Amino acid sequence: MSDTTAAAVVLAGGRSSRMGRDKALLSWADGTLLDHVVAVARRAGCGPVVVVGAAGFPRPVDGEGVLAVTDDEPGRGPLQGIATGLTAAAGAGRATAFLCSVDLPRLHPAYVGAVLAALGDAEVALPVLHGHRQPLAAAYRTTLGPRATGLLAAGARRPAELFAVSEVREITADDLLADPVVRAADPGLRAVADVDTPEEYAAAVAREREEPDDARA
Repeated sequence: MSDTTAAAVVLAGGRSSRMGRDKALLSWADGTLLDHVVAVARRAGCGPVVVVGAAGFPRPVDGEGVLAVTDDEPGRGPLQGIATGLTAAAGAGRATAFLCSVDLPRLHPAYVGAVLAALGDAEVALPVLHGHRQPLAAAYRTTLGPRATGLLAAGARRPAELFAVSEVREITADDLLADPVVRAADPGLRAVADVDTPEEYAAAVAREREEPDDARA
């Protein structure tokens, strides 16, 4: 793996309060949702895959190419996970990282690659899809880790507060669908569709039975 390889950061330390159980350990395909997201990152060529968990991590994951780190500051929101993950990726010698939450059952390698390719010379490649920014399915410069840590110390909790002091390149649906691989694999850009509730998880499982994950790139 070359020095220019992008890392991946998977945030798996959320409280999962709406789901009622740990989303990282939900069954998906032949493993867990965490196994699935880690595998997608690897198939996209990312490495290492940094898994950011709460106290009690690491959870069982195929360990080769996976770096499990603990987020020791609960209750500080996703910005804490971003800071922890990007700092760990920088420590592993990576300048860029695709960062996502663990609750993306429809994530696929074509999406990961397209978002990383869109980073260019910006500090964040931020998809804006389905009417919302997608900070937990985006690409980042790992140098933003210390910046995020400084913002947390000043009381910040939201990714938007990091974006306000960073060079952000917003990516539209049209931008992503201009990539023929993405367009063929995921014309509805469901890669960013998370599962927050038991109902959303059940619906995702039902869709997966109709359209298996290996049908996508």
